[in-house]
Amino acid sequence: MDFASWPALLVVDVEGNGADPPDLVEVTLVPVREGRPDEGTGGAWLTQPRRPFTPFAAECTG
Repeated sequence: MDFASWPALLVVDVEGNGADPPDLVEVTLVPVREGRPDEGTGGAWLTQPRRPFTPFAAECTG
């Protein structure tokens, strides 16, 4: 597979606290260039949710 022909992508992952609707807890961004993650320019940010984590979310995320 020729990864050089892949378009540039931006992978986004978000995590919530398990509430309904969920409060945002973490956002992670990783650019993908030529089929490979560019970890040097990505980042992750934590936020303080307004409501506490649900037991289920705490169990899933540790």
